[in-house]
Amino acid sequence: MKPFDKKNPFKAPEGYFEEFDKNLFKKLSSKGSAIPKKEGFKLPDGYFDSLSDKLQQKLKEDQQSKVIPLKSYKKYYYAAATAAAVLIVALVLNLNKTTEISFDDLAQSDIENYFNQNELDLTSYELAEVMPISELEMTDMFDSNFSEENVLDYINENTDYFDELNLEDNE
Repeated sequence: MKPFDKKNPFKAPEGYFEEFDKNLFKKLSSKGSAIPKKEGFKLPDGYFDSLSDKLQQKLKEDQQSKVIPLKSYKKYYYAAATAAAVLIVALVLNLNKTTEISFDDLAQSDIENYFNQNELDLTSYELAEVMPISELEMTDMFDSNFSEENVLDYINENTDYFDELNLEDNE
């Protein structure tokens, strides 16, 4: 890019502005002048006489016409439609999300109720094969939450020959 030149690139011939007035008047006075000799606009006869009547008639017509409010409510309609569309999209996206339920989400009581209500037809050996040994501790085997009373009631209900067990504190 060239740096800005301070010279004016437009030039007028020498003496152009000194003789400009003479040349302009000569051109205007010649026959082939661009300026028309007659005026191009004319008022009809009696125009101003009937002007007030025409204005009164126009004003009456305008008063009977429908009034268009200057305040447009379209922008409010567009804003409401946009808000509704955003709300619908948000609801659709939230409804399609499904949370996967894992085993950890189940309560211990729900698991126990399932085993109590459903017959699994599994032996204790089959259950032992499935049960992970790495999660068991020795204290789990020795700690019992059973009261002696509950154990005796269980044996009494599930054993045919309870009296033959020779339990001293039976009664």
